[in-house]
Amino acid sequence: MTDIPNIKQKLRQAMKQRRSQIPELSRHEQAREASLLAEQEVLQPLRSKLNRSLTVFIYASFQDEPDTSHLMNQCWMKGDRVLVPKVVGEGRLTLHELKEASDLHPGAWGIPEPAEHTEIWPESRLPEIDLIIVPGLAYDKTGGRIGFGGGFYDRFISALHLSEGRDTEMITAALAFREQILTDCIPMESHDFKLDLLFTASGTIYINEGSERLCLQNPKKGN
Repeated sequence: MTDIPNIKQKLRQAMKQRRSQIPELSRHEQAREASLLAEQEVLQPLRSKLNRSLTVFIYASFQDEPDTSHLMNQCWMKGDRVLVPKVVGEGRLTLHELKEASDLHPGAWGIPEPAEHTEIWPESRLPEIDLIIVPGLAYDKTGGRIGFGGGFYDRFISALHLSEGRDTEMITAALAFREQILTDCIPMESHDFKLDLLFTASGTIYINEGSERLCLQNPKKGN
């Protein structure tokens, strides 16, 4: 029997090392270009399709993660709501609405998190989320993702899919360095969720036809 948890743990360690070795300039340029293309190829078409601004759930990047500040700034400029997660207790996330970058303060281990004055986004309004940008260490082109092992996003995404009152489909995506995208499939367990999109410096990778339809695009497949 395949020991998927052990395989994932070894892959997690290898990808932490690989990401740490990406030159800082390359990380900066890839994150910026991926964010600009995400706006052009997905966010703006989605606003046009829905005829309104978006509600975007996006993590605050830390250390050698892809810098999410570019995408946050684009959302604010377009009038979107920006929700950022905060870890509270064991295994639970709360979302807070950020109005500007100064609403982020260093939290545990220096990780940026919403400041105390930011409003918690109520659970009753979770169905309003249009797009979720999740962190991760590695991705594949079938939507597979490997995170940091805490399971925060697996539980949160599962709860979102079970929430009632959605009138549009929710899109899950990641901002990814090219070095994080694997040719082999990432081993998945029953609790793992799959992504719809990968935002990269070469353009958006649409995982399936459904993700193309959601964004009203007919793009070239990512390479």
